[in-house]
Amino acid sequence: MTSGQSRPKHKSRRARLFLNGSEVGVVSMRGHSGSWAFGEFVASPQFAAFAPVFANWSSLMHAEAADGRLSATASEKLRASEYELDALRATLVLEHPEARHQLRQLNIDGGLIEWKR
Repeated sequence: MTSGQSRPKHKSRRARLFLNGSEVGVVSMRGHSGSWAFGEFVASPQFAAFAPVFANWSSLMHAEAADGRLSATASEKLRASEYELDALRATLVLEHPEARHQLRQLNIDGGLIEWKR
């Protein structure tokens, strides 16, 4: 997930996450850091179809060698995984008031989620 200083929101907003037109879970928005927003994600059963893509990305993000760097092979696999993530059509539908946002980038790592609009 992103690093750096974050600014939590005073009040959490809820949203529904859609991937390729399927509702896949609920997001509790917690704040933002730079151009990234972040929060908590609770998956619905429909997320199972997309979970392997995010799990693969997550495992590669945490696959550092002893020197703290990714190997060339892991870097190439991570790049391919990120292309796969970028190919997903991600939409966040905010509640109260309702607003729909197309997401340019989306990362889900367990119960954590971050995105760029």
